[in-house]
Amino acid sequence: MQYRTAVSLMSIFITIVAIFLMTGALYFRNQVTITDGSNTFMVFTTQSEPEDILAEQGIVLTELDFYSFGGFELGTQQATLEITRSHSVAITADGAIIRTQAFTNETVGEVLARAGVSLGRYDIVTPALYTAITGDDVSVTGDTVINVSRAFDITVYIGGEAMMFPVPPNGSVTVAEVLEREGFTLGEEDLVSTNMHLPAHPGMEAAVSLVRYVERLEENIIPYETFEQTSNLLAIGEVETVIEGVEGREYLTLREKTIDGAVVASEVLSRRLISQPTDELLSVGSALAAPFSKRDFDEIELVNGRPVNYEFKLSGVASAYTAGPRDGTASGRTLEIGTVAINPAKIPYGSLLYIVTQDGTIVYGAAVAADTGTFIYEDEILVDLYKGLTSTNFGYAARWGLKDVDVYVINTGKY
Repeated sequence: MQYRTAVSLMSIFITIVAIFLMTGALYFRNQVTITDGSNTFMVFTTQSEPEDILAEQGIVLTELDFYSFGGFELGTQQATLEITRSHSVAITADGAIIRTQAFTNETVGEVLARAGVSLGRYDIVTPALYTAITGDDVSVTGDTVINVSRAFDITVYIGGEAMMFPVPPNGSVTVAEVLEREGFTLGEEDLVSTNMHLPAHPGMEAAVSLVRYVERLEENIIPYETFEQTSNLLAIGEVETVIEGVEGREYLTLREKTIDGAVVASEVLSRRLISQPTDELLSVGSALAAPFSKRDFDEIELVNGRPVNYEFKLSGVASAYTAGPRDGTASGRTLEIGTVAINPAKIPYGSLLYIVTQDGTIVYGAAVAADTGTFIYEDEILVDLYKGLTSTNFGYAARWGLKDVDVYVINTGKY
């Protein structure tokens, strides 16, 4: 009796388990393989959406965690769900620490962009921008550390103009390399204020003076010279231009040396003459007053208005006369202004004379002894000065009257 009872109970138990297994298999119809980092496991679920499956399994995702779910395969009710976890990242930049998360295998550059950290061309980032974040290289704080080292500026004065150039903060870039990078090629003669091959450092200043050579064409004015000659026909202080001075012109080919655009040296490579200069000639008066006689002779040299080279001097009274157009002279010489009447016993005909009043206010000037007269022989008159034709100059001769004069005999009988 007891044996039958036990067999009956076992049969009932087996039936119940079989029913449970059959109904459970039907209820939990979906098979999902979940991979979460390095942990992979299989679950049975009635859920079909990945969010519901994760919630059912108590799997929590952070903001940057994500999953991939391909769906259930037809006829098998099997699926895979892969979870990709984010990593804690600490960004050090500009004296601050920015904490954020990064996807697995997200690059350093992508993390910086998402965190709003902008980069300059010559900033240095460690690890490199294309390094993938894996979570394997964490610090003691559990973060993946990204360091941003900012480039610094140096000031270079080029040709007097201040220019700012960024320099990578690696401590090895020289000023010369910076200038070459920016397209500045230094010439052999350019002047530098510091060693261009020293590493650049923050706040550094350097100066480059640009030495250049330039050829150019220039029109040049050739000045004329001024020469003077004394004139016995002008009063002291009077100047007349005999020949007008004219400047000459030429083209010069110049080679100029410049430092920062300023010319410091110049040399003439060639000249092409256009016109020669014409020298100016001036006549400078040497007489005490403008002489009445416009005759001049090389033998007469005046100093302070009076001759210095003469044979002898006579002092006496001078009168003045005029004549008709057909009148001549006692010596047969032509009668003209610059001929005078004398006593040939004292002054031979043809003698060259220079006559000036004793007070120096009136100058008859150079004259040739060519005529004589009654009053002269009677020693009342030393010299009678011819003033021109009676028709035009009689009044002038009459106003002359008698004046005390000095007669310088330059030479005797030459003319």
